[in-house]
Amino acid sequence: MKKFLLIAGIAIVLSCNKKETKAHPHDHPHTMESENTFKDPKNPLNKLTYASNLDFSCNMDVSKYGVSDTVTYKGKLYGFCSSVCKDDFMKKPDEHLAKNQK
Repeated sequence: MKKFLLIAGIAIVLSCNKKETKAHPHDHPHTMESENTFKDPKNPLNKLTYASNLDFSCNMDVSKYGVSDTVTYKGKLYGFCSSVCKDDFMKKPDEHLAKNQK
């Protein structure tokens, strides 16, 4: 019984010490940490000037990781890492802008 408690205690301690990594809210390949995640210089969307360097849906730095979708809202161009993020932004754009423009 003592061995079981010792093993269970060690397992609990080890599981509590795991580093928590912040995962991207959407599952798309360019967000995997093990892959090359920097922007593709051949993508024409990465050459445009955006109102912000942030994807306002997931807070990804699109100036570093690249853009795969865009939207013009209230006369400003915004870049997004995915169409999922763009669609999320368009559901409540003013809310996303207010939350991210402090």
